[in-house]
Amino acid sequence: MAIGEVTSGTAEIRGVSVGLAEVRIQGHVVEQVLSYEVAEAEKVYGRPFDDELDADIQMGMFAIDRIAMDETLHNVASAIGYVLDGKCTRTAKIGHCKEIEPASASWIIHRPDGSVVQRTPWSCVAGTPPNSHRKLLQRNGGD
Repeated sequence: MAIGEVTSGTAEIRGVSVGLAEVRIQGHVVEQVLSYEVAEAEKVYGRPFDDELDADIQMGMFAIDRIAMDETLHNVASAIGYVLDGKCTRTAKIGHCKEIEPASASWIIHRPDGSVVQRTPWSCVAGTPPNSHRKLLQRNGGD
């Protein structure tokens, strides 16, 4: 497997402390994990944990269909959530550079004449074209 790095931190999302971690391989974010303590969410919201409470917090972290971290949008359909040992965790696999972009890259800019400014495709790593992460995740030797 290719050698990567893991960065982590915390943020407050909708009043709940959320742990954040990113897995990077060759500078590309290939996986992101966000987690929070169920007991803390129940205390902050004053009600028992259920799908509705989880959905409220997910909307704050955009984890239903994308994950937001450091002003970056990750448009991923593979965000999987589960609760284990009192912690709710969301894991998103990011398969292509175009699935992740700075929030500003998703803005539509109109010229005075009404035409839309065409943007170049965004890549995870500055100066490189957007590409699939599949080859980054393959074992050395071409599996």
